[in-house]
Amino acid sequence: MFKKYDRETFDVLREQHNIMALVGNGFDVAMLNKYNTGSLPGKTSTYNDFYEYLKYFRLCDENNILFKRMTEDLLNGRENWSDFEETISKLLEDRTVEIAEIEKCVDEFQAYFTRFLNDLVDSSVLLKMNADVKEKALAIQSLSHFMKDLPDTCDIKFPTTTNHYDLYNFLFVDFCYTSLLDNYMYLDKGQFDPHTYKNADRHFEFYPETVLTSNPTRYSSYLVTDVIHPHGIQDVPRSILFGVDIPDFNKGTSKEKRLIKSYWSRYDVRYKSYFEDTKLFIMYGMSVSKTDGWWLDQIFECISKNGAELIIYKYGCENEESIKKQFVQACIRHKNIIEADVEEVKRHIYVVTFEKNDTYFLGLEEKECKLI
Repeated sequence: MFKKYDRETFDVLREQHNIMALVGNGFDVAMLNKYNTGSLPGKTSTYNDFYEYLKYFRLCDENNILFKRMTEDLLNGRENWSDFEETISKLLEDRTVEIAEIEKCVDEFQAYFTRFLNDLVDSSVLLKMNADVKEKALAIQSLSHFMKDLPDTCDIKFPTTTNHYDLYNFLFVDFCYTSLLDNYMYLDKGQFDPHTYKNADRHFEFYPETVLTSNPTRYSSYLVTDVIHPHGIQDVPRSILFGVDIPDFNKGTSKEKRLIKSYWSRYDVRYKSYFEDTKLFIMYGMSVSKTDGWWLDQIFECISKNGAELIIYKYGCENEESIKKQFVQACIRHKNIIEADVEEVKRHIYVVTFEKNDTYFLGLEEKECKLI
């Protein structure tokens, strides 16, 4: 769960705001599109690029059933990682395929994907990104100014609960397998000083307004950040999880559980308690699909019962209502909830669409503070 801080840690702490940011492969793709000129120039961590990597280096046994299905999927226009995991789900439903065979193929993919990531995210990528993020202070920009990504007319309640001397406690849940987000969010000496002033221990400014005026509101505040990788990280190949979310097979002796991410990552034990204290959720670069249904279900529950709010960042120009609908449909544990409750949850979801990676939150550009 979130650690509860008090005035023994921060001198004049007023209130703690716990913010959970869930970050998907869209973030890694954006970073690699800009910084990757290494051993795989022009490639990113997309499903299609991984498939091409397997083909080019002839890594995969043609009898690997997942490789066969990947070929079919891409021919049919299914080109997202969520499609790959849905393919695993369909294989589980296909009783003519032995679960042991599916698991063997998935294990092979761990090794292939580790090699792919190690070629993709080399030291040159990390150093270029490191220098750029530090020079532009992108981590602090993300944490301080993200409210300005929302439209002026947005009725989000979160900023109305903030004030001077508050603590903003960010937990980044990184569903990617690289350290790119860790690199981006690291608070280096150029962006952050944990004790800036001689006689005050505040070290962060939060801007609660969606528009920066000539006299912006900025709260003298505190900041804590952390990044976790529930699905593994490339430096530990056997930690990389490919799988599905099927609630009915989470316990007991069922063979299916060997391919369920929530089981092996121990979601209920390690992460469920975080949700109880979260006031604001942010989703960035995620496909919003049933393969991450456990996480979306927890968010749905917190919005419905605790009054939490959710900001969804979505690349492209998709309709806001359509994105909210995708979120609700991906909540596999809330299939039978009444429509009135669904609509109430949707009223607490706010959507930010973008076609360039120039958002304040996890963007790639140093934003000008335009005064009005």
